[in-house]
Amino acid sequence: MNNKKIILRDSDEAASIKTVTGWVSSTGQFFGDNEDLARFAGATHTKCKNNPNHPIYDIHSYCEACHAEKRQAVFAAMERREWDGDEPLVIFDTDTYFFDIDSLTDYCEENDVNATDLQLVICKPNHPRQIDGIDHFIDDLPEDGELPGDLEAAFDLLNEVIRESGPLSWSQGEITAVITPECLEIRNG
Repeated sequence: MNNKKIILRDSDEAASIKTVTGWVSSTGQFFGDNEDLARFAGATHTKCKNNPNHPIYDIHSYCEACHAEKRQAVFAAMERREWDGDEPLVIFDTDTYFFDIDSLTDYCEENDVNATDLQLVICKPNHPRQIDGIDHFIDDLPEDGELPGDLEAAFDLLNEVIRESGPLSWSQGEITAVITPECLEIRNG
């Protein structure tokens, strides 16, 4: 015997109308008593929590003024070293690179700036990474399998060439380049 109460679809017991109060976002979503989430979902822009004087920004973004301040603090805290004239340079947090004194002075002339006023950082090299043959063929090898000797020797030879290779590219390093006027005069003189 089943003692479960039977309620038919058209019965007054099946459903009743209730009045519900809660927060609704500007997009029409209901959030019950969660005002904060409703405001977040319905807003398009927000004020900076750190500095109310900063411009408002898209709710799904970040405060660009705070970001710029943090990045400037990073630049200010970097180690400083006089530029040797040979290392590649990059303007801090940009993709503007200089690989010789001529490209730097040309940039300065074209943009009417002094090299000593630029936030220049000494670049670090991006060397090619060695290749582990077993890792490369892991999906093809049986469990605990090893590469054939000739293939392992080929990877060893390739890795030797990779170790001796120069940089593939350059990235922003962690040392501020100090450009002295003397360095610019010597290079241009």
